[in-house]
Amino acid sequence: MGRGGGGRWGLATLLVAGYAVVCVVLIAVVTTAVGPSARRPAAASAAFAGLAGAVVVAFAARRLAAPMADLTDVARAAAGGNREVSAPRSAVQEIDELGLAVAFMASGFADRALQAEVSVEGLEAVLGALPQGTVLVGADEGVAYANRAAEEMLGPIPGRLAALAPLGCQAVVREAKERGAQAERVLETATPVRRLRATATPFDDDDRVLLVVVDVTDQERGDEIRRDFVANASHELKTPVAAIVAAAEALRVAVDRGDESAVRFARQVEASARWLDDLVVDLLDLSRLERGSPDLSPVRLDLVARDEVERLRERAEAEGRVLRVEAQEVVVAGSRRDLAIAVRNLLDNAVRSTGEGGTIEVEVRAEGEEAVLSVADTGEGIPTRDLDRVFERFYRVDGGRSRATGGTGLGLAIVRHVAVGHDGAVSVESELGSGSTFTLRLPRRATG
Repeated sequence: MGRGGGGRWGLATLLVAGYAVVCVVLIAVVTTAVGPSARRPAAASAAFAGLAGAVVVAFAARRLAAPMADLTDVARAAAGGNREVSAPRSAVQEIDELGLAVAFMASGFADRALQAEVSVEGLEAVLGALPQGTVLVGADEGVAYANRAAEEMLGPIPGRLAALAPLGCQAVVREAKERGAQAERVLETATPVRRLRATATPFDDDDRVLLVVVDVTDQERGDEIRRDFVANASHELKTPVAAIVAAAEALRVAVDRGDESAVRFARQVEASARWLDDLVVDLLDLSRLERGSPDLSPVRLDLVARDEVERLRERAEAEGRVLRVEAQEVVVAGSRRDLAIAVRNLLDNAVRSTGEGGTIEVEVRAEGEEAVLSVADTGEGIPTRDLDRVFERFYRVDGGRSRATGGTGLGLAIVRHVAVGHDGAVSVESELGSGSTFTLRLPRRATG
């Protein structure tokens, strides 16, 4: 390792040069002070003594310079991040104390550097685990840091702000820098379409800006679903209530007149009240299912299916439908109450969708690690455009017919919630005019 450069002098060189100057001065003084005849011998003696002294000074200088050079190497190694450094010891007390001081300083520097590394690693671990995208933009608009969430939301993060997409991110960062205050915008990404809330916060002591990006797509979608649900529920509740009020008024008039139509109006009141009761029950079931996960225990899905078929058989046969069931013994981990509600809603949907003389077939079987329950009907079927929406709340393929047959518009939404709550899934296959098949798949539980 080089220790000198152009125009620099080493310690040994300086000491020898200084000693040589002193010797020259002394020789000049001696030769001037003695007589002419003694000048030559005096000069020779002084020169010899000076040469011998120079050798001694050079040796001593090197003894001093060597540990100083080693200390320089130690200091450079410590500055370079080497934590395994130790200062050389010296017989010269002052140099030895300087070496101990350098070693202590290097040790403290290494400890502080280690603490800084641990702090940085911890900070990066915390930022990397955040679900919010975090981007640090430097004063020169270079991107100094970006966590994994930012890359997932915004794509590959460039090295410069000018290349960051979407463009709204650039705008909100520059707005925060110009205003010296926090700025916020809601942005949209193209593919896939997501709604992002970008918040830029400037640093107080420099021109850096911290950009935090949050995906609010699901939150806004949830808020929209809740608003739609409240509006749809209010509309659905208003229909049977209005029917009850109208039928009750007609019934009162008929009773006052002694009209035989009073019986018909009474039946209308009863039918509307039952419809309202079914709607309230479905709303309560849906609310309960959305609040949390069910308590799971071993349940024979085949027995649940048979019980619900028998519960509905009398009504189905009275309306001219043929109801068949074929069920293998299959055990799942689930809530018997919730599974019974799901099967009941699938059967009820099939009966209402199937005309007189139609057939409804229920099958329970095991497929690998899954328990499969299918309900197939020979009803009117579902148009292809509606297949993706039949599990939405209050969505009806044929609203007028559904209300006429007592449907609340919540049955299939309840089935979907039960399936999701049991780590399963529900699907439908249908062709307009050729019936429908709803399939519920749940994880099996080993028996015994």
